[in-house]
Amino acid sequence: MVEECILSGYEKKLVTFPNHGDLHLAKISPDMVFLDLGERFLINSDHIKKGKMLGRGAFGFVFRAGMKQRGSGNYIDVAMKMLQPVDPGYGARHSDTIAYKAAWNKWQRDPLQYACKAYCTARQELNILLSLRHPHIVPLVGVCTQPLALVLHLATLGALDGILRNYRRSGAHLELFSLQKVILQVAKALEYLHQQHIIYRDLKSENVLVWEFPAPFQAEPLTVDVKLADYGISRSTLPTGTKGFGGTEGFMAPEIMRYNGEEEYTEKVDCFSFGMFMYELLTLRLPFEGHDCVKDHILDGGRPVFTSREVTYPAYMMDLMIACWSQQPRDRPSASQIVSIASAPEFTRLLDIASLQSNEAVLCTGVTALPSEEDTNCELWLGKMAQHLDLLTCNSNNWTDLKTLPVDNITVTCLCVVNDAIWLGDSRTVIRIYGAQTYTEIASFSLCPDSPIVSAVRSMHHLVSAGRVAIATNGGQVWLCPDNVLTGEGLQELATTGTSVFCLCGVDLPEDKCELWCGRAQGAASIYSIQGSIVSGQEVVSHCDPPMDSLDVSFLCSSPEGVPTVWSYVYPGCVVYQWDCTSRTVLHRLDCSKLAPCSESLLSISIEEHLSPGRCQVTAMAALGNELYVGTTWGCVIVAESHTMRPITVFRPFEEEVKAILPLPAKQSPMQSSSSASAESPVPPAPRASATLATVGKGYRNLIGRYLPTGGSIDYAQQSMYVLLWRTDNWMDT
Repeated sequence: MVEECILSGYEKKLVTFPNHGDLHLAKISPDMVFLDLGERFLINSDHIKKGKMLGRGAFGFVFRAGMKQRGSGNYIDVAMKMLQPVDPGYGARHSDTIAYKAAWNKWQRDPLQYACKAYCTARQELNILLSLRHPHIVPLVGVCTQPLALVLHLATLGALDGILRNYRRSGAHLELFSLQKVILQVAKALEYLHQQHIIYRDLKSENVLVWEFPAPFQAEPLTVDVKLADYGISRSTLPTGTKGFGGTEGFMAPEIMRYNGEEEYTEKVDCFSFGMFMYELLTLRLPFEGHDCVKDHILDGGRPVFTSREVTYPAYMMDLMIACWSQQPRDRPSASQIVSIASAPEFTRLLDIASLQSNEAVLCTGVTALPSEEDTNCELWLGKMAQHLDLLTCNSNNWTDLKTLPVDNITVTCLCVVNDAIWLGDSRTVIRIYGAQTYTEIASFSLCPDSPIVSAVRSMHHLVSAGRVAIATNGGQVWLCPDNVLTGEGLQELATTGTSVFCLCGVDLPEDKCELWCGRAQGAASIYSIQGSIVSGQEVVSHCDPPMDSLDVSFLCSSPEGVPTVWSYVYPGCVVYQWDCTSRTVLHRLDCSKLAPCSESLLSISIEEHLSPGRCQVTAMAALGNELYVGTTWGCVIVAESHTMRPITVFRPFEEEVKAILPLPAKQSPMQSSSSASAESPVPPAPRASATLATVGKGYRNLIGRYLPTGGSIDYAQQSMYVLLWRTDNWMDT
């Protein structure tokens, strides 16, 4: 009887009874004709103008339509998901016409079965859609009963799988931050569903609808708006899980396939599908495309393969995908954890990790640009306590090589890149000059060969416009040395104060002028004005009044472009100062003790215990473009606007202090173009000259491992020194 009532709802909406004659379904069973939904969701077929067919799925056809709005009478664009056979109309593809005729024939042979199936499908989706309110879940407009169809908001750009095919045909890859937005929006939709105790079960690009998305090779702005659709096989779940077989081969979790849905499983099946969905986004291919026996392959632990092109994506994107498709549900992140990981500032920016394979302290660092014909961009020189240098080579995406250069019987305390050479300062006030390409010592000279006092070289800075190298020692001496001599000839001593000089930095000024800033004790900085190669003046600025013996200006850095600016740090303390070089005044301050790292779980951080002043002291600093980067004793990296000192983001990639922050020179090649770069790598070239930087620190903290006990398949030695390679663009989108 119930089945006959359902079938009647498709036709005359009357039920004939032997004793009572014809009765309207609306009176005896209003839910059969969806009257229980109320006027808000029940759409009169007279208010719908069906348009062309948009697509076809397992359930049937989707048509574009115009719907007359109540009140205004205006028509809006909607999508009609037909749940009974509807002629695709003139101009439809031959395959669609055949599919329609096959479905129509089934309904004619057994109308009772297929009418009930369509009604149950509608009720299944309505049961879920009516309770959902989320910006990344396709909202329900209503139900039309003739023909039976769910009416949804129209996705202006269609399904995501069509977008991905378009990218693949054009030879493009998804831009990193567009990729992050898709991952984040779909993960937030899944998170919401799981909070409502709903398992989606069929996550794939075909079921993600697109409202806004950049075209292949499109420049900014890159706006993304996607929503999760199609809840035909979604299931409400109990705390213990649910049963049932459903999903798409290649995306279905092994625990569903192994028992054909007869054993209980949890929402972690969606997280498995999310890993396969990420594979679609990264490779623009379906998982296991062209592969036979997909089910057996997945059950045996097999996963889709990558080409060398895909592995150049940022490390955490690959790590998250691999964690999601773990064989065991307990090893997969939850949807909430996926949201947290994908929201982290490190997610799209960490390109690669290199271990220096020891816990020896890094004393000094420098960067050299490599010849343009090489396949690499630059080389990091890292001076260590163990009387050798580590040389780490990288290209725009990866670390490529690690070499060791012995420097017998000396401890390198400072190094500086000078033209095509590396100047090494040691613990005995000797300068040794090495060829940047030959790795051999060219010359050496002592700063004070007749002095009975041995003092280490503390800092060096190349004043390019003056053609001089500034050199400072622990004993308080400051020298200027011509950068084109190898014997120390022309060495000019600027000062001997008896107090240590902790750091140096140079500021380029108009008219062939520059300044040398020297960080000293008592919170003071000496400033030498230089024109050409002649020192024309000296003055002192102080961070405190009156001077305090316990304060040392430990770090100075300047902006390589824009308004002449210097940033300073006074030890002990947590404050970074921004100086106007013209007025000699402090413009802004950044208090590092007020900033906590953002990409942490409740398990990975205790703010009250660790965010103490001693943990927030500055250990490294560098300016690059519009940002200032600050490293702390707790292993945090702070990114702030360079001109206002407003913090943009804070994250903690190291267990202990950040030893160095190094802007890396971009590869300079006249033959390089953005189109050729895109063909080689999915990671687009950054818009400015120096798009990457390196951070050196002790003990690497894996982002995935902060949220998952099993996160990250590599066991990182927490006392080793690590060098991390970062992208630096679009921090404001964090």
